[in-house]
Amino acid sequence: MNELNVTPMLDLCFCLLIIFMIATPVLEQTTSVNLPKAEKGSGKSPDTKQQYRYVSIGRDGVFTIGNRTVTKPQLEAEFAQIAAMAERDQPVVRIRGDASLPYQKIIDVMSIAKAKGLTKVGLDTEIR
Repeated sequence: MNELNVTPMLDLCFCLLIIFMIATPVLEQTTSVNLPKAEKGSGKSPDTKQQYRYVSIGRDGVFTIGNRTVTKPQLEAEFAQIAAMAERDQPVVRIRGDASLPYQKIIDVMSIAKAKGLTKVGLDTEIR
């Protein structure tokens, strides 16, 4: 028997694929935010082909984009960069505000996005 047995290697590849599929969504949510609750089925599932940019507002009012903490002027600059892209290439900005925050903080971020010309903005919630 001179053939190489590739079955264990394929098993390993499939295991790694499953691990990465499970771990990837966890990596996107680096900021601990207690999202408000919504009724089940209140939205459609995200499009896997679309890119997303997550803006989190923590309980203390600190802004983060992905895993970077930013100030309000830096957030405005980031939104301006996104708005400068062609509309079909622009990522969807997902705002993740802590449930204990005053609603005004979330509206402030949406207002900054609107002022910069962004049209693809959404709010994240948890399902009850």
